[in-house]
Amino acid sequence: MRNNSKKRKIIFVSITLLLFSTHLCAMSLDDAISTALKNNKSFTAQKYTYQQYKWNEKNALTNFFPKVNLNATAVRIDNDTYEEANTVIQLPVLNSLGVPTGDYVPISAGMMSGGVYKTTYMTDLTIQQPIFNGGKLFLGYEIAKLSTKQALQNLASSKNDLQYNVADSYLNILKIQDMIKIANKSLASSQAQLKKIYDKFDVGMVKKSDVLQWEVKVENDKIALEELKNGLSVLKTYWFNILGLESLSQVAMPDRIDLASYDNEITLLHSMSEVTKFDTLSYVLSVVKAENPGLKSFALAEEIAKTAKKMAIGNFLPSLNLQFTRTLDQDDKLNFDGAKSWNLAAVFSVPIFHFGTNITNLKKSNFQYKSTQLQLEDAREKILMAAENSVYDLITKAKRVISGKLAYENAKQNYNIVNDLFDQGMVTNTELMDAEIMLFSIELNLQTSYYDFVLAKYALEKFTNK
Repeated sequence: MRNNSKKRKIIFVSITLLLFSTHLCAMSLDDAISTALKNNKSFTAQKYTYQQYKWNEKNALTNFFPKVNLNATAVRIDNDTYEEANTVIQLPVLNSLGVPTGDYVPISAGMMSGGVYKTTYMTDLTIQQPIFNGGKLFLGYEIAKLSTKQALQNLASSKNDLQYNVADSYLNILKIQDMIKIANKSLASSQAQLKKIYDKFDVGMVKKSDVLQWEVKVENDKIALEELKNGLSVLKTYWFNILGLESLSQVAMPDRIDLASYDNEITLLHSMSEVTKFDTLSYVLSVVKAENPGLKSFALAEEIAKTAKKMAIGNFLPSLNLQFTRTLDQDDKLNFDGAKSWNLAAVFSVPIFHFGTNITNLKKSNFQYKSTQLQLEDAREKILMAAENSVYDLITKAKRVISGKLAYENAKQNYNIVNDLFDQGMVTNTELMDAEIMLFSIELNLQTSYYDFVLAKYALEKFTNK
C-alpha cells in the first residue's frame, strides 16, 4: 500500500511540475497564435462548418443537372387473380350482318393486355430535367453561394477572436509572472525592513507597534504572493486549453516580450496631435467598414434574406419539367429482354390554391428581410463604436505607459529619500511603509500598462481584420 501511495504521489508531482513549471520551453506570441489556429477545437469546428457550406453550395449546383434513375419492380399476384386473368372464354364470330357464324375465338384478359404473369419484372430508365421552377433552383444556388461566403467571414471573425484570446491569455500569464516577481521583491524588502526594525527595537529606537506593523506586512505579502501563484496555475490551465494541445508534453509557456520595443510607438501615440488623431480615427473606421468580417457577414445575411424573399415570390410562378422514361423489361423474366417502350413527358404546373402556404411564406420572408436589415444597421453602429473606442483606448494605454514611467522614477527617488531619512530617524515607520507600498504598486502598474497597450493593439486588429 505504501509503495502504491508513493507511486501515485510521484506521478501527481510529475504531472503538476510538467503542467505548472515556469521553466518549460518558451513560446513566442506568434508561435502561440499559430498553434492555437492549428489545434484549437472550437476554431477547428468552425473550419469544418465552412467546409460544410462549401459542399452545400456544390450540392445546390447539382439541382440544375438531370437526374437519372434505374427503376426495377417485381410484382407478384395471388393465384385467384392469376387464374381469373388467364381464364379463356369463347367469343362467337359474327359475319358482316352480325349473325354468328358458329365459329368461336378463344380470348382471356391476359391475352388482351399482352400477358399476365404470376410474377412480373418491370425495369425502366428515367431521366428528369428541371426547366423552370419559379426561379427556385437559381435562387437556391445563390443562397448557397452567399452562405458559403458568410461562413468564410464567420471563420475570419473566429480567427480574429482566437488571436485576441491567445494574446490576452499570453499577456495575462506574463503579467502575473511579473506580479509574482514584484511580490517577491516586496516580500524580500519587507523582510529586510523587519530585520532593521528588530535591530532598532532591541536598542529602543522604535516602538513595539512598529514591529507589529512590519510583521503584519510580511505576512500580508506572503499571502498575496501565494494568491498570485494560485492565479498563475489557473491561467496555465486555460492556456493549455486555448492552444488545443493534446498532451501535457506539448505545453510551452509564453516567452518574455521586449516591452521596450514598443516605446517608439508609444511615444508617437502619446504626442499625437488632435488633427492626427482625427485622421487616424477616420482611416481606421474606413478600414473597419471595408474589412471587418462581422460587418461583411451581416451584409451577406441581408443578401440571403433578400434572395429568400425572391424565392418566396417564385412560389406563385408556374413550373416546367421534362421526364423521359425508357422501359427495358416487362415480363416474367429479369433479363432485360421483354417489352420495350419509351415516352417523353413535359409536366407544366401552375399553383392555384395552396391554402395560403405561399402567401404566408412570402410574408414570413418579407419580415425576415426587414429584421436582417435592422440587425445589420445595429451591428454596423456597434462595431464602429467599438472600433472608435479601441482607437481611443490604444492612445490612452500609450499615455498611461508614459505616465507610469514618470511615476515609477519619482517613486524610486521618493523611496530612496524616505529610506535614508528613516535610517537617520527623521521619518516614521508608517511613512517608510507607505513609500515602499507606493514604489511596488507603481512598478506593477507600469508593467501592467505595457501589457495593456499590447493587448489594445490586438483588440484594434479584431476590428480592422489586419
